[in-house]
Amino acid sequence: MKTKLGILSSLWHRPQLTELFLDRLEHVKEKFDCVPACVGTDYEHSQACINRGILYTDHQNKPLGTKWNHGIRLFKDQDVSHVMILGSDDFVCDEFIEFSMDFCKDKDFTGCKDLFMFGAHPHRKGFGTLFYFRYQGFLVGPGRCYSKKILEEMNWTPWNVNKNAGLDGSITKTVKMLGSHVKRGSFIARDQGLFLVDIKTSGNISGIPGGAKPYDGDFKMMLLNNLPEDEAINIVDFLMELKAL
Repeated sequence: MKTKLGILSSLWHRPQLTELFLDRLEHVKEKFDCVPACVGTDYEHSQACINRGILYTDHQNKPLGTKWNHGIRLFKDQDVSHVMILGSDDFVCDEFIEFSMDFCKDKDFTGCKDLFMFGAHPHRKGFGTLFYFRYQGFLVGPGRCYSKKILEEMNWTPWNVNKNAGLDGSITKTVKMLGSHVKRGSFIARDQGLFLVDIKTSGNISGIPGGAKPYDGDFKMMLLNNLPEDEAINIVDFLMELKAL
């Protein structure tokens, strides 16, 4: 079975970072013939999505669980087999998309257990520092893929409608309630040579978690080695404006 991938993100403020993220989505859409979609608030980023051929819907920002549920329903009538979740501050390399599409094709709930994080919030822990975070026994939120089959079983309401935080745990509980027939899979992105980074700027709900370890690597070179040059340079310029790099 060939994977037809949808990608969902939620947008809220942070205009510069959002533009960079939407550039990444546009590139992935064209390279992999996937269907990206975003749910925003007050039509703040609607035109930016439309200009890039990205599906857009609008909903009040809170509760966030309700907003995400509203967004994922865009895929009810789309020709997709799986939906990947990415935050608007999550950047993945092309190879991550390609690997995930192959990995999830015969499964219902997949994701990776690790990612990089970069501190770009001047008033929070780890400003200007690259971290590596690996869960033991859990999946990180970015890059998770859900089959359309189980989304239908969840009546397109995978997130708790009252939640404003803890959404990764919320959808995991909903999947668990479906029972043992759900086919699961996980991988370590770094072991597969894949790149996924969560850039933590102002406006993030959560900061760098306690379990994240400082990583001795040149973040600028990592971006240049894993993303198209123009996208990488734009992210570097953005971080330099924040004086995070």
